[in-house]
Amino acid sequence: ELRGRMSEELDYRLEASAQKAFAKGFESDPHIAVPAVVAGSERVLVTEWLAGEPLSRIITDGTQQQRDLAGRLYIEFLLDAPGRCGLLHADPHPGNFRLLPDGRLGVLDFGAVKHLPGGLPEDMGRLITLALASDAESTLAGLRELGFVREGIEMDAERLLEYLEPFIDPLRTNEFHFTREWIREVFGHINDPRKPNYTVGMRLNLPAEYLLIHRVWLGGIGVLCQLGATVPGRATVTAHVPGANLPPVG
Repeated sequence: ELRGRMSEELDYRLEASAQKAFAKGFESDPHIAVPAVVAGSERVLVTEWLAGEPLSRIITDGTQQQRDLAGRLYIEFLLDAPGRCGLLHADPHPGNFRLLPDGRLGVLDFGAVKHLPGGLPEDMGRLITLALASDAESTLAGLRELGFVREGIEMDAERLLEYLEPFIDPLRTNEFHFTREWIREVFGHINDPRKPNYTVGMRLNLPAEYLLIHRVWLGGIGVLCQLGATVPGRATVTAHVPGANLPPVG
Protein backbone atom coordinates (compact mmCIF):
# COMPACT_ATOMS: atom_id res chain seq x y z
CA GLU A 1 0.00 0.00 0.00
CA LEU A 2 2.71 2.47 0.97
CA ARG A 3 4.78 1.62 -2.09
CA GLY A 4 1.80 2.24 -4.35
CA ARG A 5 0.95 5.58 -2.77
CA MET A 6 4.58 6.75 -2.90
CA SER A 7 4.82 5.96 -6.61
CA GLU A 8 1.67 8.04 -7.18
CA GLU A 9 3.26 10.92 -5.29
CA LEU A 10 6.01 11.13 -7.91
CA ASP A 11 3.53 11.92 -10.71
CA TYR A 12 2.40 15.55 -10.54
CA ARG A 13 -0.47 14.83 -12.90
CA LEU A 14 -2.03 12.66 -10.20
CA GLU A 15 -1.30 15.29 -7.56
CA ALA A 16 -2.93 17.95 -9.73
CA SER A 17 -6.03 15.79 -10.06
CA ALA A 18 -6.20 15.28 -6.29
CA GLN A 19 -5.66 18.98 -5.60
CA LYS A 20 -8.46 19.92 -8.00
CA ALA A 21 -10.79 17.55 -6.14
CA PHE A 22 -9.90 19.12 -2.78
CA ALA A 23 -10.21 22.65 -4.22
CA LYS A 24 -13.67 21.85 -5.53
CA GLY A 25 -14.75 20.20 -2.28
CA PHE A 26 -13.68 23.20 -0.20
CA GLU A 27 -14.57 25.94 -2.68
CA SER A 28 -15.84 29.02 -0.81
CA ASP A 29 -15.39 27.26 2.52
CA PRO A 30 -15.14 29.83 5.35
CA HIS A 31 -12.48 27.85 7.23
CA ILE A 32 -10.32 25.99 4.68
CA ALA A 33 -8.40 27.30 1.64
CA VAL A 34 -7.02 25.02 -1.08
CA PRO A 35 -5.05 26.75 -3.86
CA ALA A 36 -6.25 26.16 -7.40
CA VAL A 37 -4.08 24.34 -9.93
CA VAL A 38 -2.75 26.73 -12.58
CA ALA A 39 -0.85 24.25 -14.77
CA GLY A 40 0.78 20.86 -14.50
CA SER A 41 2.64 18.05 -16.19
CA GLU A 42 4.26 14.80 -15.07
CA ARG A 43 7.19 16.65 -13.45
CA VAL A 44 5.93 20.21 -12.87
CA LEU A 45 2.97 21.51 -10.89
CA VAL A 46 2.03 25.21 -10.65
CA THR A 47 -0.65 26.34 -8.20
CA GLU A 48 -1.96 29.55 -6.72
CA TRP A 49 0.20 31.08 -3.98
CA LEU A 50 -0.98 31.02 -0.35
CA ALA A 51 0.53 33.59 1.99
CA GLY A 52 0.32 32.83 5.68
CA GLU A 53 2.02 31.52 8.81
CA PRO A 54 3.14 27.88 8.47
CA LEU A 55 2.10 25.67 11.36
CA SER A 56 5.80 25.07 11.98
CA ARG A 57 6.15 28.76 12.84
CA ILE A 58 3.04 28.75 14.99
CA ILE A 59 4.47 25.75 16.84
CA THR A 60 7.54 27.77 17.78
CA ASP A 61 6.16 31.31 18.15
CA GLY A 62 2.36 31.29 17.93
CA THR A 63 -0.03 32.68 20.52
CA GLN A 64 -2.38 30.29 22.30
CA GLN A 65 -5.25 31.72 20.28
CA GLN A 66 -3.42 30.90 17.04
CA ARG A 67 -2.54 27.43 18.32
CA ASP A 68 -6.12 26.61 19.24
CA LEU A 69 -7.53 27.99 15.98
CA ALA A 70 -4.96 26.18 13.84
CA GLY A 71 -5.46 22.93 15.77
CA ARG A 72 -9.24 23.05 15.45
CA LEU A 73 -9.17 23.74 11.71
CA TYR A 74 -6.38 21.22 11.14
CA ILE A 75 -8.15 18.24 12.67
CA GLU A 76 -11.48 19.29 11.17
CA PHE A 77 -9.96 19.34 7.68
CA LEU A 78 -8.28 15.94 8.05
CA LEU A 79 -11.52 14.27 9.16
CA ASP A 80 -13.95 16.24 6.97
CA ALA A 81 -12.13 15.92 3.62
CA PRO A 82 -12.85 12.21 2.97
CA GLY A 83 -16.59 12.78 3.18
CA ARG A 84 -16.45 15.92 1.02
CA CYS A 85 -13.87 14.90 -1.56
CA GLY A 86 -13.61 11.10 -1.37
CA LEU A 87 -9.93 11.62 -0.55
CA LEU A 88 -7.84 11.63 2.62
CA HIS A 89 -4.93 14.09 2.77
CA ALA A 90 -2.31 11.59 3.90
CA ASP A 91 0.62 13.88 4.72
CA PRO A 92 -0.25 15.68 7.97
CA HIS A 93 3.21 17.30 8.25
CA PRO A 94 2.89 20.85 9.70
CA GLY A 95 4.80 22.27 6.72
CA ASN A 96 1.79 21.47 4.55
CA PHE A 97 -0.55 23.77 6.46
CA ARG A 98 -0.59 27.50 7.15
CA LEU A 99 -2.83 29.96 8.94
CA LEU A 100 -3.94 32.68 6.53
CA PRO A 101 -4.42 36.35 7.48
CA ASP A 102 -8.21 35.96 7.22
CA GLY A 103 -8.21 33.09 9.77
CA ARG A 104 -8.61 30.23 7.31
CA LEU A 105 -6.31 27.22 7.24
CA GLY A 106 -4.43 26.90 3.96
CA VAL A 107 -3.60 23.38 2.81
CA LEU A 108 -0.75 22.36 0.50
CA ASP A 109 0.86 19.22 -0.98
CA PHE A 110 -1.69 16.73 -2.26
CA GLY A 111 0.79 14.15 -3.54
CA ALA A 112 0.00 11.60 -0.81
CA VAL A 113 -3.71 10.81 -0.70
CA LYS A 114 -5.89 7.84 0.12
CA HIS A 115 -8.91 7.29 -2.10
CA LEU A 116 -11.99 6.90 0.12
CA PRO A 117 -14.99 7.30 -2.21
CA GLY A 118 -17.38 6.52 0.64
CA GLY A 119 -15.58 8.70 3.18
CA LEU A 120 -13.87 7.35 6.28
CA PRO A 121 -14.92 3.76 7.07
CA GLU A 122 -18.07 3.52 9.19
CA ASP A 123 -16.43 0.66 11.11
CA MET A 124 -13.86 3.15 12.38
CA GLY A 125 -16.52 5.27 14.06
CA ARG A 126 -18.32 2.22 15.37
CA LEU A 127 -15.18 0.86 17.04
CA ILE A 128 -14.32 4.25 18.54
CA THR A 129 -17.81 4.35 20.06
CA LEU A 130 -17.49 0.82 21.47
CA ALA A 131 -14.06 1.53 22.96
CA LEU A 132 -15.27 4.74 24.61
CA ALA A 133 -18.18 2.76 26.07
CA SER A 134 -15.59 0.33 27.56
CA ASP A 135 -17.17 -2.57 25.64
CA ALA A 136 -13.97 -4.60 25.50
CA GLU A 137 -15.39 -7.79 23.99
CA SER A 138 -17.21 -6.01 21.15
CA THR A 139 -14.15 -3.88 20.44
CA LEU A 140 -11.99 -6.99 20.15
CA ALA A 141 -14.58 -8.73 17.96
CA GLY A 142 -14.72 -5.72 15.65
CA LEU A 143 -10.94 -5.54 15.34
CA ARG A 144 -10.84 -9.25 14.52
CA GLU A 145 -13.48 -8.77 11.86
CA LEU A 146 -11.45 -6.01 10.19
CA GLY A 147 -8.15 -7.89 10.35
CA PHE A 148 -6.44 -5.87 13.09
CA VAL A 149 -6.28 -9.10 15.09
CA ARG A 150 -5.49 -12.03 12.86
CA GLU A 151 -7.12 -15.43 13.09
CA GLY A 152 -5.49 -17.64 15.70
CA ILE A 153 -3.98 -14.74 17.68
CA GLU A 154 -4.97 -14.84 21.35
CA MET A 155 -5.87 -11.49 22.85
CA ASP A 156 -7.22 -10.44 26.23
CA ALA A 157 -10.07 -8.01 25.55
CA GLU A 158 -9.56 -5.91 28.69
CA ARG A 159 -5.82 -5.67 28.08
CA LEU A 160 -6.50 -4.58 24.50
CA LEU A 161 -8.83 -1.83 25.71
CA GLU A 162 -6.19 -0.66 28.17
CA TYR A 163 -3.66 -0.54 25.33
CA LEU A 164 -6.03 1.56 23.19
CA GLU A 165 -6.91 3.98 26.00
CA PRO A 166 -4.34 6.68 25.07
CA PHE A 167 -5.68 6.80 21.51
CA ILE A 168 -9.26 7.45 22.64
CA ASP A 169 -8.52 9.48 25.77
CA PRO A 170 -8.81 12.83 23.91
CA LEU A 171 -12.43 11.94 23.09
CA ARG A 172 -13.57 11.40 26.67
CA THR A 173 -14.11 15.13 27.20
CA ASN A 174 -15.71 17.81 25.03
CA GLU A 175 -12.35 19.56 24.68
CA PHE A 176 -8.85 18.17 25.09
CA HIS A 177 -5.56 20.01 25.55
CA PHE A 178 -2.82 18.24 23.59
CA THR A 179 0.71 18.56 25.00
CA ARG A 180 4.14 17.13 24.36
CA GLU A 181 4.13 15.68 27.89
CA TRP A 182 0.91 13.79 27.17
CA ILE A 183 2.24 12.27 23.94
CA ARG A 184 5.41 11.17 25.75
CA GLU A 185 3.23 9.33 28.27
CA VAL A 186 1.28 7.71 25.43
CA PHE A 187 4.38 6.30 23.76
CA GLY A 188 5.74 5.21 27.11
CA HIS A 189 2.45 3.39 27.66
CA ILE A 190 2.60 1.43 24.40
CA ASN A 191 6.32 1.13 23.63
CA ASP A 192 7.92 0.22 26.95
CA PRO A 193 8.88 -3.50 26.76
CA ARG A 194 8.87 -3.63 30.56
CA LYS A 195 5.10 -3.05 30.63
CA PRO A 196 2.52 -5.79 29.91
CA ASN A 197 0.75 -3.68 27.27
CA TYR A 198 3.84 -3.88 25.05
CA THR A 199 2.97 -7.46 24.03
CA VAL A 200 -0.53 -6.33 22.96
CA GLY A 201 0.94 -4.06 20.32
CA MET A 202 3.16 -6.86 19.04
CA ARG A 203 0.07 -8.99 18.37
CA LEU A 204 -1.85 -6.37 16.43
CA ASN A 205 -1.88 -6.23 12.63
CA LEU A 206 -2.38 -3.13 10.48
CA PRO A 207 -4.54 -3.90 7.40
CA ALA A 208 -3.26 -2.23 4.25
CA GLU A 209 -6.46 -0.24 3.73
CA TYR A 210 -5.99 1.40 7.14
CA LEU A 211 -2.29 2.23 6.75
CA LEU A 212 -2.69 5.86 5.67
CA ILE A 213 -5.66 6.42 7.99
CA HIS A 214 -3.44 5.25 10.85
CA ARG A 215 -0.65 7.52 9.64
CA VAL A 216 -2.94 10.54 9.60
CA TRP A 217 -4.51 9.73 12.99
CA LEU A 218 -1.14 9.39 14.74
CA GLY A 219 0.55 12.15 12.77
CA GLY A 220 -2.34 14.52 13.42
CA ILE A 221 -2.19 13.84 17.15
CA GLY A 222 1.56 14.54 17.04
CA VAL A 223 1.06 17.92 15.36
CA LEU A 224 -1.69 18.87 17.82
CA CYS A 225 0.71 18.08 20.66
CA GLN A 226 3.43 20.20 19.04
CA LEU A 227 0.94 23.05 18.76
CA GLY A 228 -0.20 22.61 22.34
CA ALA A 229 -3.74 23.14 21.06
CA THR A 230 -7.07 22.71 22.81
CA VAL A 231 -9.61 21.29 20.37
CA PRO A 232 -13.21 19.99 20.47
CA GLY A 233 -12.16 16.53 19.32
CA ARG A 234 -15.31 14.74 20.47
CA ALA A 235 -17.66 16.93 18.45
CA THR A 236 -15.33 16.90 15.43
CA VAL A 237 -15.15 13.11 15.36
CA THR A 238 -18.92 12.81 15.79
CA ALA A 239 -19.52 15.25 12.92
CA HIS A 240 -17.07 13.78 10.42
CA VAL A 241 -16.41 10.10 11.22
CA PRO A 242 -19.29 7.90 10.04
CA GLY A 243 -20.52 5.51 12.69
CA ALA A 244 -19.26 7.60 15.61
CA ASN A 245 -21.96 8.28 18.18
CA LEU A 246 -20.39 10.44 20.88
CA PRO A 247 -22.89 12.77 22.58
CA PRO A 248 -21.47 15.78 24.44
CA VAL A 249 -20.16 15.03 27.93
CA GLY A 250 -22.32 16.51 30.68
